[in-house]
Amino acid sequence: MNKFMKNTNLLRNALITVYVLIVLGFSATAKAQMSIMPIPSNNHQQIQIQSYVGQVVMTVEGDFYLVVTEDVVFQLQSNVDLSQFNGLMVSVDGYEIKHKVKPVVELASLDPLSGSRDEATVAPLLVVFGISEVTN
Repeated sequence: MNKFMKNTNLLRNALITVYVLIVLGFSATAKAQMSIMPIPSNNHQQIQIQSYVGQVVMTVEGDFYLVVTEDVVFQLQSNVDLSQFNGLMVSVDGYEIKHKVKPVVELASLDPLSGSRDEATVAPLLVVFGISEVTN
């Protein structure tokens, strides 16, 4: 009877080990697939990646922007941490998304003392595929 219990425990432990390995395999596969950023396209046309040169700046909220000129600014989206490029002149290869879609849930207020300043415009989104520092 004791030998039968040892075989049963051994079989149970082996089945648990196989189950854990299968679950870890599925988890690793799912994480590998999630790390690839999808590229949106219209009518399955080839995506045009463009290069921009400018300075990376970070806002208080932790968002990163690429300032190309005084009038041309892009919000950067990337899978990597861009804080190491904060304040540097960089060359960015990416795909520009001109229209962002998000839920319309906002808190708005009116400041009567604001004067006649322009409304803040939304910067187009630039999905970053490559970034490197530019040396002068």
